[in-house]
Amino acid sequence: MSSERLAPRAPDRWRSAAVEAATLAVESIRSQTARSVLAIIGLVIGIVTVVLVSSTLVGLRDSVAQLFRELGTDNIFAFHREGDPYTPASDADAERKTLTPADASAIARLAPSVRDVGVQLLVPAATSTRAITARAGGNESDAVLIEGASPNFFDVTDSPFDAGRPITDTENRVAAQVAVLGANIAKALFGPDDPVGQTFLLGGDKYYVVGVLAPRQGTFFGENRNDNVVSLPLETATRRYPDADQTVIYVRAKTGLREMARTETETILRLIRQVPAGAPNDFNLSTADQIIAQFDRIGLQIFLATIALAAVSLVIGGIGIANVMVISVTERTREIGLRLAIGARRQDVRLQFLIESGILAGIGGLTGVVIALALGALASAFTPAFPALPPAWAAISGVASAVIVGVAGGYIPARRASQLDPVEALRYE
Repeated sequence: MSSERLAPRAPDRWRSAAVEAATLAVESIRSQTARSVLAIIGLVIGIVTVVLVSSTLVGLRDSVAQLFRELGTDNIFAFHREGDPYTPASDADAERKTLTPADASAIARLAPSVRDVGVQLLVPAATSTRAITARAGGNESDAVLIEGASPNFFDVTDSPFDAGRPITDTENRVAAQVAVLGANIAKALFGPDDPVGQTFLLGGDKYYVVGVLAPRQGTFFGENRNDNVVSLPLETATRRYPDADQTVIYVRAKTGLREMARTETETILRLIRQVPAGAPNDFNLSTADQIIAQFDRIGLQIFLATIALAAVSLVIGGIGIANVMVISVTERTREIGLRLAIGARRQDVRLQFLIESGILAGIGGLTGVVIALALGALASAFTPAFPALPPAWAAISGVASAVIVGVAGGYIPARRASQLDPVEALRYE
C-alpha cells in the first residue's frame, strides 16, 4: 500500500486536530472555572446591553410604526407646530397661529387630489382650577383625554369600532351631548357592561355614549393614547371648551396621490396663512412614513451610542480572555513543549489555544444572550405590551461578536504558544 494512501487527507487531518484542540480547550476551561468566569464577565455585560437595547428598539419601532399606520398610510397630518401635539410647544412654535376647521374646509374644497379631510380639536385636560374627570355611577377616571372630532374623522383615520357608531353630521351640527369612548375609558367607566346608550358625566356635563372604539394595536412604550380619548362632536367641544384651539387636520389623499395631495395642502395652507414666497412654512406637514423614518433615525443614534458603550465592555472582556490565555500558556509551557517534541505541529498548538479562547468567549456570548432573554421575558411578563424579547439576529450577532472578540484576544497568546522552543519548554519550571 502506498504512503499516499496511508497519509490522512487534509480535511480529515484538520478535523482531527480541531476535535483534539477543542477537547483540550474544554478540559482547560473546566479545570479553571473561577478564572474563566471572571474573564468573560465583561463580555457578558456587553452582550446583555447590546441585545436588550436592540430588542427594545426593534419592538418599540414596530409598535410605533403600527401606531401611526393605524391613523392611515394615505393621510397627511397638519399641525401648526413641530412635534407631538400633546407636548409643550417651544418658544418659537408657541408664537405660530393655530390651524382651524375652516382651513380643513378650504383644503377639502380646493385640493383635487384630496379625498376627505378630518378635524381633531385637542381640549386641555385641566381647567384653571382642576383636572377634568369622567364619571359613571361609582366609577371615575382622571386619565381622560378630551377631543372634538368631525363626523368624518373616524372614517378618515380608519378607526375600528367595538360597539356603536361614529358621530353623525346632525349631532355635530346641533352640538349634541354625545361621545365616542376609547377602549380604556369605556372599561374604566362601565367595566364589562355595554356602554352604548348609557350616560356619563364629563366635567359636570352629561353625555350619551354612541360608540366605543376597539383597542388600538400600535403602542408607544405599551400605551396607545387613543384608548384614553373621549371624542365629542367638534361643534360640541368648540362651544363647551372655547379656549381649546389646538387643531390637527387629517388630510386623506386619493389612492396613489399622497405626494400630490401633500403639495396641494402645503400650497393652500401657505396661501391661507399668507406665508411670503421663499419663507419657510409656519406649520408642519407629516405622514406616517416620515414619522417612522424620524423614529428610525433617533433609534439608530441610540443604538450606536449603546454599541459604543458596549464596545468598552467587549474590549474589557477581550483583555480578560487574553490575560487568561497568557496565564494558561505560561502554566502549560511544559505540556506544550511535550506536544511539540512528540510531533505536534505548531499550527495545531496555535489552533488549540485559539479554540480555547473562542469557546471561552462563546460561553460568555451565550450567557449574555440567555440573561438578555430572561430579562426580556421578565419585562414582558410584568408589562405584556412592552416589547423586550430579542430578535434572532440580535442573539446571533451577540454570540458572534463575543467569539470574534475572544479569538482576537487569544491570538497573541496562541501565537506565542506555537512559537515555543520544545527543548526550552521542557526545561521550564
